Amino acid sequence: MQFVLNGRTHTLDAETVRARVPGVPPDPIRMHWVEIDGRRWPPKQAFRVATGITDEPFISHFAVRLFWRLGFQTSPLPNINRPVIKPHDLGPDSTRDEDGIGAAAFEILDRFLSTESLTAKIARYEATIDGADAAAAEQVLEASGFDGDLVDSALIVRERVGMLDTLIHAAVIMQVLPIILGPGEVVSKRPSLGAGNDPGRVFDLETNQRVAEFKLSSWKGADSMRQRGLFADVVGLSMDTTGRRREVYVVGALPVRFLTTSNRNAARTLSKAALKLRSPQGLTDQMTVAEYTRNAEVEVVDLTNLIPKLR
Repeated sequence: MQFVLNGRTHTLDAETVRARVPGVPPDPIRMHWVEIDGRRWPPKQAFRVATGITDEPFISHFAVRLFWRLGFQTSPLPNINRPVIKPHDLGPDSTRDEDGIGAAAFEILDRFLSTESLTAKIARYEATIDGADAAAAEQVLEASGFDGDLVDSALIVRERVGMLDTLIHAAVIMQVLPIILGPGEVVSKRPSLGAGNDPGRVFDLETNQRVAEFKLSSWKGADSMRQRGLFADVVGLSMDTTGRRREVYVVGALPVRFLTTSNRNAARTLSKAALKLRSPQGLTDQMTVAEYTRNAEVEVVDLTNLIPKLR
């Protein structure tokens, strides 16, 4: 039977499982298991032995479902529905990813993170393992939930949502364009929908009437690095000499307040910016961020007024 793991197609059959797994002593079983010729193994151990796959993250639920499809008896999977198909219903050439490994990984993470604040949980177990020996550490591990499935779930989720910032950046610009483009205004250069610009596309958006940058970070109140990055974009906009409107789009009141009222020294805020941005025309040693933004005639637009769901 073929199966897909993290985008790669592999093949496994019951005969291979029976030929490889029984020769390896089973590790202790914590929760899930697969029974092979009358003996039970942890499903992740059995999966690695049967397939030879040792460098890919996966969760116990994935292995259990795979063995179940191959006709082996397994532990139940609470809270996650088994596929409606039965073992052997899939043809030998099937590559459909029916196992829901991503959804299961999300569910494991959500269940772990929703029961208690992660910060509080970490602090509690830091105190618990202080002075622990190996046996005590094993007991704490059992109680904590910081097990292999949790790590693998986090790795899977991180891989699948690693481009989330880029997706949000692109989607927001696409949603905003029909709202902001005025009569006779057209996009005059290929926009930079992905987060981050390249040398050929200096601004996120250029039309025949405006240049614009989009900063979609959610500010929390301690935002020194975000302030530096946002102000650097303002300075970059100020260097456009075409006479087009200059706009920077942000999310929420904090970045708006920073650019329009901050007394932070503008030159020092640019101290870690690209060299070409550190000495823009019109910048003086005593000028504040708000003064420079105002003098540069950069309009600060709160995107929550255009897309209220942003936060």
